Amino acid sequence: MSYTVQARITPEVFQEFAWFDLLRHQKRLRAPLLFTLVMAAFAGVCFLAAGRVRGAGLLGGVLLGVGLVLPLCWLLSFHLSVRGEAKKLKLAQAPVAYTLRLTAHGLEVSNEKENAQFPWEQLHRVCRLRRSVCLYVTPARAFLLPTPGGEEDDRLWRELGQRLPGEKLEDLRR
Repeated sequence: MSYTVQARITPEVFQEFAWFDLLRHQKRLRAPLLFTLVMAAFAGVCFLAAGRVRGAGLLGGVLLGVGLVLPLCWLLSFHLSVRGEAKKLKLAQAPVAYTLRLTAHGLEVSNEKENAQFPWEQLHRVCRLRRSVCLYVTPARAFLLPTPGGEEDDRLWRELGQRLPGEKLEDLRR
């Protein structure tokens, strides 16, 4: 296996990866969902007491509103920061971020400043998204391999499947 590609990260690839990494890989959606559920439960208690306690319905409405609005503001803030980062990095021009080379021994990554090699055993996880393949070398560090689509994507995924155990591969193209 020898596959070399210059990774050109577009804003779409960057945004798709950022959302995947935050919500699925880091599982950071749990806290906002838990907050929303707790606030909704408190609001439900207030709504049940609305007939007996003056102002309980209003308090329930405020708690429910806060429980919904704050997580939505957090998601909007993240979305805007990802868009801003893509603009700051000038990804619309699709510059070459690094060169990835998949060999029989592992993954080689190089850019203008440095080179790094990661044996296949060292790869933490490989995830296939709609626009890219995420090669996690550690739980917190990933390299993106933008994919053109079609038969070449499937061939690359099959070759990765031959090099890595099944529990390290995850196809999320749905």
